[in-house]
Amino acid sequence: MSRSVRVSIPSGAGLVHVTLPEENLAGVFLPEAVPVCEDVRAEAERALAEPLGTPDLRDMVRAGDQVVILVDDHTRSTPAAEILPAVLARLAEAGVRDANITILITHGTHRLSTDEEVRRKVGPGVSERFRVVQHCCTDEANQVYVGLTSRGTPVWVNRLVVEADRRIGIGHIGPSPYAGYSGGGKLIVPGAASLDTINANHSLVALGVGRPGRVDVPCRLDIDEAAALVGLDLVLDVVLDGSERVVRAFAGAPERVYEEGVALARRIYEVPCPGPVDIAVASGFPYELDLYQAERAVEYAEVAVRPGGSVVLVAACPDGVGGEEFFRLLADPGKTPDAFLRDVVRRNGRVTFGVLGYLVARIRAEKRLCLLSEGIPRDQAMAMGFHPLDRLQAGIDALLDEYGPCARVAVFPAGAVTIPVLG
Repeated sequence: MSRSVRVSIPSGAGLVHVTLPEENLAGVFLPEAVPVCEDVRAEAERALAEPLGTPDLRDMVRAGDQVVILVDDHTRSTPAAEILPAVLARLAEAGVRDANITILITHGTHRLSTDEEVRRKVGPGVSERFRVVQHCCTDEANQVYVGLTSRGTPVWVNRLVVEADRRIGIGHIGPSPYAGYSGGGKLIVPGAASLDTINANHSLVALGVGRPGRVDVPCRLDIDEAAALVGLDLVLDVVLDGSERVVRAFAGAPERVYEEGVALARRIYEVPCPGPVDIAVASGFPYELDLYQAERAVEYAEVAVRPGGSVVLVAACPDGVGGEEFFRLLADPGKTPDAFLRDVVRRNGRVTFGVLGYLVARIRAEKRLCLLSEGIPRDQAMAMGFHPLDRLQAGIDALLDEYGPCARVAVFPAGAVTIPVLG
């Protein structure tokens, strides 16, 4: 008599469960379990005391300097509220006045944060004491042209960043479908850049498709070159575990921080996985605010799925699809992968949406996409080419019946931050 295995998968604030025959389960694949920091501020202070390739922050600033601190936004897990006090304390020790410090939330093309999301990101005390500004990529009046990259990306960046005397970045290094790994210069591009700059940079994404975890792809190289035109004086990036807890902080020169941070991130997020399998079940956790964010779990999981197989995305998506324009793009029945790709290359429309449309269209052309989401109605899911599921167990049982008794299932409970490495 065959045994069954019950697997729990994050969705929203809770869990959904699925029971699988043991003989069908290829494995449950999660980021590597590693020791985490009990005190994030203390870890940030340690990193600042041991800077990589730069002097101590206190020796980099003068009392009259205008300082801008770039932080990522509400869609990212960086615990900026716990890190900022360590940075602000060092600036105060160097004599920098509160009035000379601006905290810039770098949204790229994401929607602006609500007041409550701002308070959570930077901390209530900081949001009340310091000037906090949200970057808007379409606000051309507040952007400055700084140059052209060797790949032809014209770079406009938020005026506050360009005109500051010192620029400090706070972010995290984790899997990024477009750039291999986040961190470093991504706070500048796409974070604090114009929509035109982001479109030009992201038109390079298609050249690195199917290479998850690679940081030598054109999009990432272009980001670093564009960011260097502005120059971050110091970056403090953290590496998180699969449950969004801080493992280690790195501070110093962006290139040194990125090199050491990515080396640690690879050990956590790149997970050996047998393949190809027939079915992958992937949670959008921890990026399931909307489908635009959660879809990265599909991009990672599909690497482990054979042609003709299925990818099941589990994502709450409380903000829905991620915008009406994005929905219309994915729901266009005449859009082939090639048509999406041509739009990306020609920079037709919002390229960030076109790139994701291309990736989804490419996957659904050879694999079935299923979706369990309380935030996306059935008719919207179907219009975008997803097979909506009412219950996970019933959906998986139906797929097992279809693929037969030897079907293999891989489960990725933190699918948005798990990069399968096929053996």
